[in-house]
Amino acid sequence: MESTGVSPHAVRRPGAGAGRGVLEGAFALLEGLAGVDEAGLSYLASRAGLPKATAHRLLDQLAGLGAVERRDGRYRMGATVARLGRAWRTHRMVERAAALPLRRLAAQTRGGAAAVAPCGGDMVVIARLPGATDAAFPFVTGSVMPPGSAAAVVVAASGTATQPPAGCSTADWSRRLSAAREHGVAVHHSEGEVPMCCVVAPVHARSGAVVAAVGVTLLDGRRPGPAADAVRHAARAASVNLTRMPAAWHL
Repeated sequence: MESTGVSPHAVRRPGAGAGRGVLEGAFALLEGLAGVDEAGLSYLASRAGLPKATAHRLLDQLAGLGAVERRDGRYRMGATVARLGRAWRTHRMVERAAALPLRRLAAQTRGGAAAVAPCGGDMVVIARLPGATDAAFPFVTGSVMPPGSAAAVVVAASGTATQPPAGCSTADWSRRLSAAREHGVAVHHSEGEVPMCCVVAPVHARSGAVVAAVGVTLLDGRRPGPAADAVRHAARAASVNLTRMPAAWHL
């Protein structure tokens, strides 16, 4: 939901080990497809950091498993990946809880609204609605947010860990966590060709644990006050919805 100079769709490079390299190469190709409707071999090989011959072989194998679809020399995400994604149960419950609050948030702010949840140490977009910032900073469901994003701040602020992400000093990270605890939101201004502002608030489970975050990305007006109120309200509404789901009571 924000830009820190790192692509939200950046993929990890394959490792040196043969088995690990094959798996990482396949997942790198899938991550490349996650950011587009469809793509050609050259684009996907470049994004994954793979030779075209290797990418072609892996894509053929993924197509055989139904993980990707191939049509007229181009590739798109396949039904198998969609089915496995629907099995991401905890995040499906958060997505349901945040659905109406996100629609209201997008309508109120005219920004790009999204729900983000932690997964394997990353912050991953699990639901989103488009906004005016999409042309400058598009992100899709499944995108991994950059380290130190506002979403990562609100989740980290709920715990005791203070280790800053790469590129962020301990003092700055501590300041951001303290501000998020004090105000109930994390705010990040992104400088660039199109300045943007990201405002994020935590979603709580019935236990009180922070299990996700909702937020909005706006064209930077340097006055996020009204948007912060709207984001806090959306996060509270999503939290209430989540606590009313019996299937989510174990969270």
